[in-house]
Amino acid sequence: MTDLVASFSHVSKRFRLGETHDSLRDLIASAGSRLIGRRKESSRSAFWALDDVNFEVRRGEALGIIGPNGAGKSTALKLLAGILLPEKGRIEVNGRLAALIEVGAGFHGDLTGRENVFLNGAILGMDKRDICNKLDAIVAFAGIERFLDMPVKRYSSGMYARLGFAIAAHVDPDILLVDEVLSVGDAVFRLRCIDRMNELLRGGTTLVFVTHNLDQMQSVCQRAVVIDRGKSVFSGPSREAVAHYLKAMSSSYTTRPTDIPSNEQDRADGVALVNLRCLDDADEEIVWARSRQPVRVEVELRVARPIPKAVIELNMRASVNENLLSVNSGRDGSTFNLASGLHRVVLNIPALPLSGGQYFWNLRIWDADSGTAKLDTPFRYPLVLDDGGRTNGVLCIAHDWQHKIETETHVAFPDQQALIAGRIGT
Repeated sequence: MTDLVASFSHVSKRFRLGETHDSLRDLIASAGSRLIGRRKESSRSAFWALDDVNFEVRRGEALGIIGPNGAGKSTALKLLAGILLPEKGRIEVNGRLAALIEVGAGFHGDLTGRENVFLNGAILGMDKRDICNKLDAIVAFAGIERFLDMPVKRYSSGMYARLGFAIAAHVDPDILLVDEVLSVGDAVFRLRCIDRMNELLRGGTTLVFVTHNLDQMQSVCQRAVVIDRGKSVFSGPSREAVAHYLKAMSSSYTTRPTDIPSNEQDRADGVALVNLRCLDDADEEIVWARSRQPVRVEVELRVARPIPKAVIELNMRASVNENLLSVNSGRDGSTFNLASGLHRVVLNIPALPLSGGQYFWNLRIWDADSGTAKLDTPFRYPLVLDDGGRTNGVLCIAHDWQHKIETETHVAFPDQQALIAGRIGT
C-alpha cells in the first residue's frame, strides 16, 4: 500500500476573463438572461490559473503552498477538494478529505451554529452519533458556546472561521486542506489552530496549507511548493521555498519605477526623497533579507534649499505600527551639510536582530538649527526579514547552546556497602 495520499500530475486549470458564473445556478441564470436579451455574449480570452503544475503529498506530511496574490494557490486547493475540475492533467486523492477554503463555505445562514455543525459534519462524512460525541469539543474549540443556537448569519467572519476550522479539524480527516481563511481569526485562535494541526499531523493526517504567513507555514510544514503566475516554480524544504519566493518577490519589486514624491510639504521645505532602498553585500537592491544579515540603507535626496546642519533619522515599524528601530544621526553626533542638489546618504547596519516578518522604513530629516522637520515620509518602504521560522517573538538575537556532562561521584549507602562486602566475602 502506497503512502501517497494526494498528487497533481501536469494539472492545468483555465478560466475565461469576464466569466460571471462558476456554478450551475449562475450558469442557468446567465443562460436565461441571454435568452430574453438582457445580456449579450462578450468575447472573452482564456486565462490559465494553473499551468502544468506537479506536486505530491504523502501520508502524515505537511505541505505548504505559497506565492503572490493571484498565483493560483486557492485554485489548487479547490481542485484538490473537487470543487473545480482541471482542463488537463490528473489529480489523485486517497482518503477522507476535509477542506477549509472560504469563510462560511457550506454554512446555511438561517441555520444555527448547532445545526450547521450537524450539516457540515454530515457533508464531511460523519454520522449523527459521531457528531454528537464530538459536538462539545467542536463548540469549545470554536469558543462559540454562548452563540451556538444563534443563526450563523449573525456571526462575525472570525466566528465563521473558528466554527469552520473546528468542524474540519474534528472529523478525523485523512487530508486537511487549509486556505488563508485562518487570517481572519484572532492571534490566540490562530495559535490553537497551529497546535491542532500539529496534533493531527502526529496522528497521521496529511495537511496542505495555503498561507501568506511564511513564519507560520515554516513552523508547520516540512516542504513547500512555490506557485507563481500559475506555474510551480519551486518545490523543496519549506525554508528554501521561502527564500526562493522572497528573492523572486524582491527582484520583482526592485524593478519598479523610481518613486519621486512631489507633495506640497516636499516643495515647501525644499527637500524631497528620490529613493530609499536596501542593499546587500554585493550592492544589489533587496526587499528581503535574513535576520542578522548585514544591510545597507541608501537614501537619495533632492535638496532645493540648503540645510547646513541636517539630521537624518530612519525608523522601522512592523505592521502593528509599533516602532522597533530608530536611528538618528543627531544622537550619534553627526549632521550633514545638505547643499542644493542631489545627495546620497548610506546607513550601514551590521545586523537586524528581528524575527521574521514584514517591516517598513520611514525617513525623517530635521534642521538642527531650527529644530523643525523638513521631511517626514509615510512608513511605506518595505523590508521582509526571514528568520527561518525559528522565533515567535520580536527579536531574533544571536545565541548558541552548550551542554557539558559533569562526572558524577557515586557514593554507596552503608547497607549497600554491607551488601557488597557480603557478596565479596562469599
